[in-house]
Amino acid sequence: MLYTRPTLRRTGVLAAATAIALAFSLGVALQPLDRLEAKHSETTLDRVRHELATRYYRDVPDRVLRLPTVDGMLAALDDPYTRYLPPGELRLAQRAIHEGFSGVGLTLIPGEAGLLVTRTLQGPAKIAGIRPGDTVLAVDGTTVAGLPFQEAIGRIIGREGSVVRLRVLRDRRVLTFGVVRQRFRTASVHVRTLADGVGLVRIDRFAVGTTAAVRAGALRLARGGAPGLVLDLRGDPGGLLRQAVGVASVFLDQGKTIVALGGVHRRESIIYARGGAKVRLPLAVLVDRRSASAAEVVAAALHDHGRARLVGEATFGKSLVQEVDRLGASGALKLTVARYRTPTGRDIADGGVVPDVTTNQPLARAVALLAA
Repeated sequence: MLYTRPTLRRTGVLAAATAIALAFSLGVALQPLDRLEAKHSETTLDRVRHELATRYYRDVPDRVLRLPTVDGMLAALDDPYTRYLPPGELRLAQRAIHEGFSGVGLTLIPGEAGLLVTRTLQGPAKIAGIRPGDTVLAVDGTTVAGLPFQEAIGRIIGREGSVVRLRVLRDRRVLTFGVVRQRFRTASVHVRTLADGVGLVRIDRFAVGTTAAVRAGALRLARGGAPGLVLDLRGDPGGLLRQAVGVASVFLDQGKTIVALGGVHRRESIIYARGGAKVRLPLAVLVDRRSASAAEVVAAALHDHGRARLVGEATFGKSLVQEVDRLGASGALKLTVARYRTPTGRDIADGGVVPDVTTNQPLARAVALLAA
């Protein structure tokens, strides 16, 4: 494996094989994950070296480009967002930016011997007979105990209707299950009306379809007589920049600046709000320290234009933009290609997006602000 990360035995992160919401985040991706295919004559090392030399947001020293391994080059960048994604993690990334995925319906955590099943959803794994307390030892013949956690669970998801073979340990017995992957829906947007009539739109991540869902939900709340709207971005790790621009455009007039991008290999460019139906309701945005990337783009744009008040705590502070480039069958490179600034020219890397109202009860304070 070209990129070294903690193995299953050493990681304590909780995640789901169903890839719901995903602790793994793309950050702000400029476009979906199919930008490039490696040429057959190029090695993975050659491709990564070329991408760093021609598309990385900073100049990469020759001494780094001459390093003999992908691991070595990426580590020398001191950039936690530029990473090699093996095939399993790439599959997780692909599903993180869509409203649905094909999986088997298991929630898993790292175990001593493999992946420990903590919950079975209504789906093919439960029907096949897999139970909570079982340990997945191998996926399609590959032992998972030595794999990074994200890579291991990424091997379980795949094409709808395809069969994944799981070797499972149960009470000292080893069982084998052939499970047909099923399509699951994981909505990125949730809309409801609060008790006082204020509308709430929560965005879990910025995926394909997020803009359309936010616009439809916000317009429905407005037509229903909501006096104001709360946009909840707490815990949102980011996603697709085009969807962040789309969501901000629901509340900003066409032509308003949303974000400015720049990098060594990219001309300075400004992205503006798009046309389409607009929602004019009074707006409050909830943020916290886990609101990152695309969520910060939206929060900052709405705040800088005076369109919304921010409530909660300062955001994560991620001002870098990534694209994901395929490297043939070997995986992909998640590459930082630009730095972004808010409409007023701020770089949020130092301190994040700071709220107007700092509170540990953000929803109640936001509702009170809208009712005032």
